[in-house]
Parts: sequence; C-alpha cells; structure tokens
Amino acid sequence: MRKLAAAVMICLVLMAGIALGEGSGLSIGAPREEIRPGRPVVVSFTVPEDGTCSIGLRNSSGNAVLTVAEERAVKAGYNSMYWNGTCDGVPVPEGAWIMTIWMNGETAETEITVGRMIPCLISVRTESGTVEEGDTVLLSFHATEGGTLLLQEEGDIEPLYWENVAAGPGEAGFQAEMTPGFHELTLTLAGEDGTLSEPVRITLEVLEKVDPNILPTPEPLPDYLREKGEKGFTPLHTSPRRGEDRTLNYWTLPMDITDEEAIWKVLTAPITVLDNGKKNAEKMQVIIRSGPSEESDGVGVATCISQGVHVLERGEEWSLIECYSSSFHDSAILNWNALVQGYVPTAFLKDVKPNQEMGLVVDKLTQRLYVFRDGKLFSTLLVSTGVANAKQPYNETRSGEFLLTSKVGEFASDNLRCAMALRFNDGDLLHEVPYIASEYGKDYSVNEPKLGTKASHGCIRVQRQPSPEGVSQKWLWNYYKKNTRILIWEDWQGRQIPVPGSDMPLYCVKKRTGNYHTTDQCASIRGKRVEELTYGQLDEDAYKKLNPCPICAAPQRKETILAINETYAEGGDHDPVMTEARKNCPRKLKGK
Repeated sequence: MRKLAAAVMICLVLMAGIALGEGSGLSIGAPREEIRPGRPVVVSFTVPEDGTCSIGLRNSSGNAVLTVAEERAVKAGYNSMYWNGTCDGVPVPEGAWIMTIWMNGETAETEITVGRMIPCLISVRTESGTVEEGDTVLLSFHATEGGTLLLQEEGDIEPLYWENVAAGPGEAGFQAEMTPGFHELTLTLAGEDGTLSEPVRITLEVLEKVDPNILPTPEPLPDYLREKGEKGFTPLHTSPRRGEDRTLNYWTLPMDITDEEAIWKVLTAPITVLDNGKKNAEKMQVIIRSGPSEESDGVGVATCISQGVHVLERGEEWSLIECYSSSFHDSAILNWNALVQGYVPTAFLKDVKPNQEMGLVVDKLTQRLYVFRDGKLFSTLLVSTGVANAKQPYNETRSGEFLLTSKVGEFASDNLRCAMALRFNDGDLLHEVPYIASEYGKDYSVNEPKLGTKASHGCIRVQRQPSPEGVSQKWLWNYYKKNTRILIWEDWQGRQIPVPGSDMPLYCVKKRTGNYHTTDQCASIRGKRVEELTYGQLDEDAYKKLNPCPICAAPQRKETILAINETYAEGGDHDPVMTEARKNCPRKLKGK
C-alpha cells in the first residue's frame, strides 16, 4: 500500500513538472508582492533557447485570457521584464490570476494576486516651464482617484505644496518661491489609503524677478559700430529717427554677421515687447497709431508677446515706438513689412530677458540662418523665407526681432506637411523644409532644392539635413527654449553679399564631381577621399561643374553672388511687387 502511495506521489510530481514546463527548461516566477496596477513589478522567467515567447493571464476558470506580452524576443536562460499590471492599457481586475508563458508549444505558469489599482496622475501639464520668482505656476492633471496632491523638489522631504483633490480632471497653482535657476520637481498623488502614485517629474526654470519700474541700463553703442551703421545698413536704414539712438540693440546693430561679439550682446540683451495681458496674446496684435489716442489712424500692427519694438519716447499713457509692421492678410491694418513709427499704450510695454545660451539670426539677403551659442557663431543653415506676389504681398516674411514663444509641431499647408514648427510671430513659424506625403513616404524633392532662396508663404523653412556641427531644424526643436531671440534682417536695396576671399579653403571629392564643401567633416563627404582647393580655384575648368553644398551651406559661386549684388545695387528695385504693395498700403488701411 505504501509503495502504491509513493508511486502515485511520484507520478503527480512528474505531471506537475510537465505542466510547469520544467522538463523543457521553461519556467516563470511569481512577483514577490501583490501586483497593484499602475506600479511596475519585475516578472522573471527562464527559457530553453533564443527566440520569442508570449505571456498572458487567465482566471481560475481558465476562460479569460489577457495579453501581457506578445512575441517578446528572449535569450536562452534567465530573462526579466517590467510589468505595470495593465493589459492593453487597461488595469487588470482585482483577484487571483494565473500567469502563463508560451514558447514553442510548451507552457509554464504561476499564480499571482492582483490588488487595487494604485493612484495615478495622467496628462500632467504646466502652463509654462519658465516663470519669474514668486509668480504662480499653474498645473493641470487627471487623478484616477481622490487624494492629496504633493509637489516636492527632488531630494527634499518636505513638500513645496499640497492640496486635497477629487478624482477626475483638476487644476492647481503654487507660488514659485524658489531661487533663480532650474528646479527638478516631482508631483505625486497620495490615495485615500495612503498609497503613493508613481512620481511625475517636472522641470521648472525660475527667472529672477524683474521690477517693471526699473528699466535695464542699455549698453552704449561703440563708436566703430555707430560709424559702420551710419555708412552701411542697420534695421533703421529708412527710419527718420536713424542716428538718434546711441545704445547697442537690434535696431542700431549693423547687418554684419562677422561681428560675433556685438551680435551676441544683442541676442542676450533684454527685449521690449507688447503684452496686452490676454491669455492667447501670442496670436494677437496691437494697432500702432499715428497719434497718442485710440481715435488716431492706424499705421501698422505689432504682434504681442513675441515681436520686439524700438521705444523712441516713453510717455505716461502712450509711447512712441517703431518696428516693422507685422500685417497679415487678416490684420486690422494692412501695411506689409514696412518700418513704421507710431504710438502704443505704455502699459503694454514689457521687458523680457531672452535665452542666454542661444540665439538666431536670419538674413533675408543671404537666405541663411546663423545659430549663435555661448557667444560664438556655432552653425549656418540654409533657409527659405517668404516670397511675395501681387495678390499675396503678406507672404513676405516680416523683418524685426522676435522671441520663439511656443512649440506648434507639425501642420499642413495645402498639400505640404511642415514638421517641428516653432512660433515666432503669430502665423509665422520656424519649421523644417516641407515634404509631400505619398505612398512611398516623405517626398522633399520639390522644396528642398529651393533652400537658399525665397520660397515660403511667410514662414522660415529650415534645412532638415544636419550641418557639420549637427544642427538642423530637428536640433533646433530638441534644443528649443522659450524666449530664444531671433533677429531677421531686411534685404534693403543697396545691401551686398561679400565675395569670399580667393584663398578660402574648400573641399571636394577626388573625382571633382558633385558639390564643394566648407569642411571635410560635411556628412556627405566624411570618410571619402577628398581634395582641398580654394574658393579662387572654382573658376578653373577642373572645378567648373562643382555646386555649393546645401548641407554645409557652402558659399555660392562668385558669378552668382555678383548677379545677386547687381539686383540689389543702390538705386535699383530688387522686389517691385513689394514696392507697389507698400505704395498702395496707406490708401488701404482697414479701420482705425
């Protein structure tokens, strides 16, 4: 009898081993703790060979199967993965479950217990990632259950802020009473039973509080810049007040990309914008009046929050300013990209400290975007600014100084798709060169060859292929920081593109075909057999077929530059369409 009982016991053990897959080397271990959906646990398992496996759940009746992982790649031996207690994004119901692993027709299983879902915070957003000391930071979120909202600085025990909240969507606000700089914060929900949600991390930049009554002292304009500006071109080229301002700013800065020190000082100096105090101000405009009253005619418009203005006279109620009119097709005043002087409410004037690490310059004459970083010219990219026509003079990209105010993302324009757009002037955006979506993927062949020439509807199209420094629109998108300053230089008649020196070093492949490059580190020739030449040698027959590389923004050939300079010669008219449009503007102002 005892022998029979022992035999039965051995048989049962063997059967259990087969059921658990132990004979095949397949096994799965139960997590040590009760599983709470919303909190990751480690699921460990062993497989006999390389391949794929699937893991699922069934209840004690065996008639409910939920997928935990499907066709997961595994290596022979021990494997593990994190699982947060959900299947297809839905929390697994409370109770006892059997977790099963399948591989090559074999199975193994283990019992698990699923408990109550832990509290969760979903869709956490801050109104802005940058605030001044003491300002209110607004948070929006969705709480899966009621509890206590806790905000802490990473590494601190005491909370900066706490509040009881109900289940569902909610908002909270706290005062940023922190030292200036970047702060890493965590937001956690403590449920009714004291269980904590997984923390949500928030990065907040706190700026030094600026007293609106204390204006920053502008830096004096050096004599060499003043003399250069008087002889050459500044944004105030046609201003009746030219020469009166003796401080260094966008308006008095000569359009010379080689003066890196002066450009960097302007890019990082405070900028004066108009702020009407409304929530969606970056898409609103202020009418610039001919006189200091609401009854005066409008002479132009300026976009709130982002567009810089040049303050000429600051009065108690009204201030005299000048800027390029940012008229769009639906603006209250239609005066296309004209430099205007007029009055705005003094209460709207606001000084903003721009990004101190990076700034941008766009030159409409050269169709280049110059990226400045930490005081130096870092990289050069090809762009396309707006090209106006008689019916759409508002396609001209508006000149002036602006701030990048928000990420817009991808948008459609007719049959074009424009990715990674950053807003800088109401409807004008900085975005990647457009593509056309097709069954074969993204087609850039129509618009990419136009980079380096005017081609857009007013936005600034930026090259997508990384420069030798790794910069592209994707790089600008990834390194975006609110209030990065962008200077847009007008292509005034009389401006000229300098012809590079004949000894400027260039590079090409040994076969002397394709493009010439500014560096042998350009991605299109890196690692190839290259030949060094000079800019002057481009006139030789051996190099006549080479074209400027669009990736490293190589300079155009001498004959191309001379042709552009002839078009822009003093006394000529490089753009009769805009000349005619501006001539008619004063007779077509829409309202007051």
